[in-house]
Amino acid sequence: MLRELTDNERNFIRGVASRLDPDARHKLLFDLDRARALPTLKDGSLIELHIDGYQRPSHVGQHSFPFEGRLVDADGAEVCVLLFADPDDRLLELEFLRWGDGDLQGPDWTTLQIVSKPLPIGKR
Repeated sequence: MLRELTDNERNFIRGVASRLDPDARHKLLFDLDRARALPTLKDGSLIELHIDGYQRPSHVGQHSFPFEGRLVDADGAEVCVLLFADPDDRLLELEFLRWGDGDLQGPDWTTLQIVSKPLPIGKR
């Protein structure tokens, strides 16, 4: 069932948008204003983002934005938060990667840092 994005999710996406060039920032914020969330894993570590009035392209694929979030889970495990777009550069999903055993427990958003992702080896 679709739900509204949480304030923390919205703030993270706004933080990524603030680091993008003006055109990409505008597009991301436009999508954010129309997005609703659909958690697809029981621990909430993968969240599909659906944009009201937008039909996804039939071709598949995705790419991440050049920034990621880093925060701490409830038990102290490190977590990365990645934001993905579809092939048309429209908001697609949020993914939490927990660097510890077990499921995502409850990220501490007060520890969030947004950092540039390193370039792939072939693009450096």
